[in-house]
Amino acid sequence: MRLLFAPTLLCLALGCAPASAYQQFLTYRIAGKDILSVTLAPHVDEDPAAMTLKLRPGANQADEILIESDGGLDDCRTELEYIIGSKDGYAEIVIDVNAQTMNGVLVLQCATFQGLFGE
Repeated sequence: MRLLFAPTLLCLALGCAPASAYQQFLTYRIAGKDILSVTLAPHVDEDPAAMTLKLRPGANQADEILIESDGGLDDCRTELEYIIGSKDGYAEIVIDVNAQTMNGVLVLQCATFQGLFGE
């Protein structure tokens, strides 16, 4: 009994808690020329923010992408609007789909780049 007491007490003192078993990320790389529009859904308390990207129809790909995040998406929308229709711009959106947040989803990166698809 005495052998179990010390490690248990130490664990409680240090705040031992189960660690998340894994992290899972979802990454989108989308050419600006393929983005037709970006819209934000009205935010409802306790629901994640939602943004819809309407894309140019293509073979074996969705016409829309719904992105949700417990963080705001206003800045992301602004970034994406700069490259809509751009022939050499693209967006990279990285989402943590098992984040330690209220709804478990968080956009970690929403960035735009120029020059990848230059002609």
